[in-house]
Amino acid sequence: MASDSKTENDTIRKNNEEFWVLDECFKTERVAQALILGVTVHLASSKFMKTSADTALFTGASTMVAAFLVGSYVNYRARSRDNGINGNELKHVREFLPSFNVLYLLYLPFMLSMLFQRRLAPINCALAFNAIDMPFVLRWMLEAILVLINDEFYHEMSRNLKAIVLNGCLSYVLQGVGHLKSFDIVECNLFSMLLTNVLYLINSDELHFQVLQKTLIAFLASVSVNCVWSLILPKRFRWLRSIVLLASFAAVFPFTIIQTLTIDGQNPAVWLVDYISSSESRTKILGFWLLCLLILIPNIMVFKSNMSLNTSRKVWHFIVMALIIGPLQIDPQFVKIATSGTVVLFLIVEYIRYLKLVPAGEYLDEKLRSFADFRDERGPIIISYIYLIVGVATPLLINGSLVGVVSLGVGDSLASIVGHKWGRIKWPGTNKTVEGTCAFIIATAACNLILQSQIGEFPDIGVANVILTAVLSGILEGNSVLNDNILIPAFMLITTEVCKGI
Repeated sequence: MASDSKTENDTIRKNNEEFWVLDECFKTERVAQALILGVTVHLASSKFMKTSADTALFTGASTMVAAFLVGSYVNYRARSRDNGINGNELKHVREFLPSFNVLYLLYLPFMLSMLFQRRLAPINCALAFNAIDMPFVLRWMLEAILVLINDEFYHEMSRNLKAIVLNGCLSYVLQGVGHLKSFDIVECNLFSMLLTNVLYLINSDELHFQVLQKTLIAFLASVSVNCVWSLILPKRFRWLRSIVLLASFAAVFPFTIIQTLTIDGQNPAVWLVDYISSSESRTKILGFWLLCLLILIPNIMVFKSNMSLNTSRKVWHFIVMALIIGPLQIDPQFVKIATSGTVVLFLIVEYIRYLKLVPAGEYLDEKLRSFADFRDERGPIIISYIYLIVGVATPLLINGSLVGVVSLGVGDSLASIVGHKWGRIKWPGTNKTVEGTCAFIIATAACNLILQSQIGEFPDIGVANVILTAVLSGILEGNSVLNDNILIPAFMLITTEVCKGI
């Protein structure tokens, strides 16, 4: 046993001696991702850096990126120096480097903020530092310092400091719930930043945003109350525990919505019924959705055994596309409100499944597990359908864009199906294939051009830039390991906005 341990340590030491940081940084797939992101940042800076405030914004972001890289390297050197000595366990020094995906913690929030909520760009850059491996007090102090030195044009220091604390708490909760298996540290921080923006930072009177924000608050309030009940109720009394938790949720959730959301002076439930029934088109859209779901869900369950797991999963992507594109042209606001509600509905379903609350919890777990892939099996949370609705909803709710629907409903689905069936040439460092990427690019570009010509989607973007967006998104999808349902819709939204008018 001791000899095995010595052999393992000798192997680790040898690997550490041969390890070079630049080899890790300049892997082909990482260079490809960095170049693609760099192209969009360059286009954005050329297009938007017009005033002193704009220059300060990009300069501040560059400073934060440099600080992040320096901080990560210093942390790597310090941990490498103490590796295997002074009582520290000997580890591969590769483990001391941050995940390459932390790049997206800086890129996605900054670019989305810069394009749609510019005043939030500095704080969103600072929040990315929550992913650095150091004590949380030091992280919060570092984030606060970065906020203070980049507050010249926005003067919202108090709000930003509160956001740092909220983001840190949300990230901590997500890490605990997912055990850092369902979500890795990057995904925990991406979602905590998204929640911090929706719950606190963004101030919008748009009806669909108000619905999303208030229902999320109601969901979190209900879960918080149930956490207290869970501590009190013994787990061995399963039925009693389930009844109390479901009853508590059923009481707290609507109560919180009623207290926080008032629309035209009405109770939200009363308003929603009036809103739908007052329009024939909304009634037809709702009927169409219900009919499709009543027909499609049982049939997919029946014929699932005749399909591969990959194909059966991607069928849901096609269904989402069919349910959204047509109704969006008839009543955009209603579709956005419904999408906002669906995000929270999916969270409620996952909450019931996660706790296996009787009578529905076990049934939901069985059915949803039948569509789970290796990422869902890593931890206690089934992430696929949550990621799908978030990926579709984000561009749709931000500016009514269909890039999430197209990239996931057409591009990602065909890339996966073609790659699994006919893919032979793999991208370096991933299991994705060049054939799948080609399918993504062709399908996405074709669909975007059809939508542009038929319904006026992607206005102010030339044909060449529509194709460029598909090409960049396809290559990024092929080389990245971050979940496609989150990365690709957000990246396509950024790229289409940057390419407008160019």
